[in-house]
Amino acid sequence: MNDMILMIVFVVILLLITLAIGAPVSGSMGFTAIVCMAMFVGMKFVPSFATTAYGQVVSANQLIAPLFIMMAEFLTRGNIAQDIYYVINKWLKKLKGGLAISTTIACTIFAALCGSSPATAAAIGKVSIDEMTKRRYRKSFAIGTVAGGGTLGIMIPPSLTFVQFGILTETSIVKLLMAGLLPGIMLAVLMCVSVVIRVRFNPALIGEEKYASRGGMFALDDEQRATVPNEMDQRKTSIGYDLKLALPAVALIVIVIGCMYMGIATPTEAAGIGVFGAIIILLLMKRMNGKVFLNTMVATTSTSSMMLFMMITGLCLSQVITRLGIASDLAAMIISSGVNRWVVMLILYILWFVLGMLMSPGSMVVLTIPFVFPTLVALGFDPLWIGVVSTLCVEIGMITPPVGLNLFVLKNTTKAEMGSIIKGSLPYVAVLLLGLAILNFFPQIALVIPNSM
Repeated sequence: MNDMILMIVFVVILLLITLAIGAPVSGSMGFTAIVCMAMFVGMKFVPSFATTAYGQVVSANQLIAPLFIMMAEFLTRGNIAQDIYYVINKWLKKLKGGLAISTTIACTIFAALCGSSPATAAAIGKVSIDEMTKRRYRKSFAIGTVAGGGTLGIMIPPSLTFVQFGILTETSIVKLLMAGLLPGIMLAVLMCVSVVIRVRFNPALIGEEKYASRGGMFALDDEQRATVPNEMDQRKTSIGYDLKLALPAVALIVIVIGCMYMGIATPTEAAGIGVFGAIIILLLMKRMNGKVFLNTMVATTSTSSMMLFMMITGLCLSQVITRLGIASDLAAMIISSGVNRWVVMLILYILWFVLGMLMSPGSMVVLTIPFVFPTLVALGFDPLWIGVVSTLCVEIGMITPPVGLNLFVLKNTTKAEMGSIIKGSLPYVAVLLLGLAILNFFPQIALVIPNSM
């Protein structure tokens, strides 16, 4: 047991040292895996990493993430996020705080086309924050709404984080994607409810300092408070035009998710359908050109290569942990100690919060899951539920000061003061924590859809 503890300490310290000197997460994990394999197992086993790398390169599962990334890139560069936001806002602008609710719903829909939290925040933030500030919304409130809604990008399918989790743990990727659907919708509803409650008790958030005493849900709507004409007001207002803008994206979401749920297509095939659908949408809307196509290909290649290399090094480190028996010994030690499994879960929640502030969701999954997943399964937690709550913890970390990644994405997008961004994001940290508590008390929210497949 002492040897096992020493090996864990050595692995963790080596990882931390390589990360501290500025090495990328993938490089840190690869270097740690090679050193630990050579020291504790033997140099003759180091070449086995080449077999691991080759197996991932030729694996069909490794096509899922690049294809979903390509779909998201096409739709982002085709301004589909902007269209979704404008259409939703037109129908909700009469509601007090309607722009903020529209932003949350737009983030939810675009999350189902994107699979990335920073990308969702950036795409929706570019159009929604300016629109809210024009309508006299408090800037911190506007930015916080995008920060909270942006986190849904890694919960609602096609979540790239779930794809990585499934590959690392050999859990069904399609069931993981389906497991995130209801929790993602639940979180979106909680965010919308929080907006309604906050603007009801603090109308100053939406620029109604002078009208707070008048009350009423429709006391002063966003359209009445507009002082300058803008692009949203100048757009066509027919239902047919709205359907032309929003229906193709919604139809693509239904087709991609529906094909996976009904078993018509594997995740890889569904991702391919998504790419084909995105191209067709842009062609029909006359938004496809050489520049869009080339930039999409370059961005997809860059992001996918980074993710593949990180997955390979993560699996190599997982291979070392398995050969050394660290995961199984750690599980046995925790179980034999009699520690309540929820105490273990609470410690991991805190760890994931912190790591979520410091690194991308994929990096967090690859770095921690090989260590903790066998222990959590041995303690009786469902693998699909583990995937959902670990992802939600990273969501919380991404908007938690001082170093939440989405906070910096929004700073680059809005050029706002970090203090204002943090102030606006903190209420959504509370909303996400409430969602985490609900999932702990009612785990079936995450399991009902995959179990029905």
